[in-house]
Amino acid sequence: MINIARVKNAFKDLLEEYKDKSDLGFELKIVHTYHVAENSKKIAQELNLSKEDIELAELIGILHDIGRFEELKITKELNSVNFNHAGHGSKMLFEKGMIRKFIEDSQYDNIIKKAIENHSRLELEENLDERTLLHSKIIRDADKRYRRIKFIR
Repeated sequence: MINIARVKNAFKDLLEEYKDKSDLGFELKIVHTYHVAENSKKIAQELNLSKEDIELAELIGILHDIGRFEELKITKELNSVNFNHAGHGSKMLFEKGMIRKFIEDSQYDNIIKKAIENHSRLELEENLDERTLLHSKIIRDADKRYRRIKFIR
């Protein structure tokens, strides 16, 4: 079971761990994260997915760029060419056990992990199961929708 309120609270707690919140990139990443999470939720609703999959899409949206905050901390810039934020975020969540701060249930772990790892790739990883592929596509589209909206305004 996914508790979105818990996810959002854990995300806020994580953000408190980063000392230099005056960096404009930090604030932009927070805004970006919430927009992408909302886009993910809307896409899942438009697809008439189950409540569970709508919540899973929103959760993935919140976690998709978690590696960007470490990137800012380590490199002092946002530059995907030099830092694999998706891979780093996956390691933070799954190798360090951080995912349990966001969700207790491990049944979604592979979907979350693969969706995060694939969200910034030009081509999605092959041989993903149907549900993992769906959520990987949702987060990629949600992230792209945000970029289009951001640059149009």
